[in-house]
Amino acid sequence: MHAEATSEKQALGWFLDGRVSAVLAHHTHVQTADEKILPNGTAYITDLGMTGPFDSIIGTRKDAVLERFFNPEPNKFDVAKGDIRLQGVVLEVDTASGKALSIERLSC
Repeated sequence: MHAEATSEKQALGWFLDGRVSAVLAHHTHVQTADEKILPNGTAYITDLGMTGPFDSIIGTRKDAVLERFFNPEPNKFDVAKGDIRLQGVVLEVDTASGKALSIERLSC
């Protein structure tokens, strides 16, 4: 799920609890530490995180983003280099019931 507010993500998680195996949300590119199995068997996390360069502002060169904040002139956002990381989750789901058995954050 892609949404701006954490409340939107949490609301959908609770609404879909027991109807889907997982609600895996994202948007901020900052991994949250709230992974859980909801009471009816749906795995949930508010933000999976980001796969890309961590010495950056959501994957973009810091200088370019800072320039945009302080100067209204358009500038190019280039992908930052180095320190590439992978974030997400590892899920275990019961194939018979569709219920999540475990959810574990991954960051490497």
